[in-house]
Amino acid sequence: MEQSLILNDGMILAPAHAILAGGVLWVYLDGGISLAEAFELLIDPEKTELITANEFGTVTEYVGYTDLFCITREENGQVNAGLKKAVN
Repeated sequence: MEQSLILNDGMILAPAHAILAGGVLWVYLDGGISLAEAFELLIDPEKTELITANEFGTVTEYVGYTDLFCITREENGQVNAGLKKAVN
């Protein structure tokens, strides 16, 4: 797995990667996951409280991105999502 995301419950999504930009964690899921399956995983704050990205051996932890505010499916099947830190 050259690019993967590991959710807080240990679920591995691959191939997948994430980019943090402007306070938004953008998640890109290339692994044949359906829009409904991705929504079910990413809408659950317990699963997204900690997302560990492994990109070509570089590990980055994203903590607190629990507010799914958008999710789309591209024509090629890739699912893209935006997560923000929840405002209390």
